[in-house]
Amino acid sequence: MNTQMVWFQGVVEDRQDPLQLGRVRVRCVGYHTENKQDLPTEDLPWAHPIQPTTSAAMSGIGTTPLGPVEGTWVVGFFRDGDSAQHPVIFGTIGGLQVGNDLPPNIGFQDPNRNYPLTDGPNTQTDTNSLARGEGGVPFETRVNNLDGMLAHDTLIPYAFTPVGEPPPRYAAQYPFNHVKFTESGHVEEFDDTPGAERVHRYHRAGTFEEIGPEGERTLKVVNKNYTVVMGEDDLHVVGPCNVQLDGATSVILSKGAKITSLRDLELTVVGDLKVNTLGVISMNGIRTNIRGLPINLNGPPDPADIP
Repeated sequence: MNTQMVWFQGVVEDRQDPLQLGRVRVRCVGYHTENKQDLPTEDLPWAHPIQPTTSAAMSGIGTTPLGPVEGTWVVGFFRDGDSAQHPVIFGTIGGLQVGNDLPPNIGFQDPNRNYPLTDGPNTQTDTNSLARGEGGVPFETRVNNLDGMLAHDTLIPYAFTPVGEPPPRYAAQYPFNHVKFTESGHVEEFDDTPGAERVHRYHRAGTFEEIGPEGERTLKVVNKNYTVVMGEDDLHVVGPCNVQLDGATSVILSKGAKITSLRDLELTVVGDLKVNTLGVISMNGIRTNIRGLPINLNGPPDPADIP
């Protein structure tokens, strides 16, 4: 019996490893028949994945070996030689897609008929469309859902000018964009396209972060955002700063606060302004101007103004 390693290539037909070790069932060319009546998928041996030396592959340390899907072509070897019962895989093989129109009783394809994809921009080749410079769902979703934030017009009082969310900086060219794309649609891009270098992380729901070629950053959360800082938090904005709050806003200062403006400070309220305190109100200035019709000092309190 030959116990030397024997190489093979084949197609993943099952990845539901009951031991959750990242194993897959592979139908191997030249060793397993394509007839699933003679050799059902559930009778194929489990193939262990080889992991890189950057992954400890023990005690949960490293990267989980869960890349291949049903229908993925893989290459590996049988560590028990010609017995061909202990396969090990160490790589995947991509190419041009030919569809999944084989009869269901034929092996060497995805038994669930989910892959290869039959809709969207990734139906012709196994290289992701974002890496090919052809865009994709994240790019199209962002273009069609740009935010329209407003800021004060610096020239016209009580007027606003749109600031708006910057459009995607995607300008990838093959072969410079390194893309990680998951089954549900999460994306990571590390784009080295000359003049268009970017880092982009995208959640399938639309939340994303993008850092552009000049270091400019866009962060968008499409649902609730919750941030906790257990220590100090410092913010320094050198240029103009615009903040727009469309919903009801509440600010609680547990230990007091100090606001210092080194230049003029203007407060505009389109509505009523109420100041309530349980202590003393002090106002000091070189000159104080109060204008209104009427002005009531020490008048009867309005019950609605009492906290």
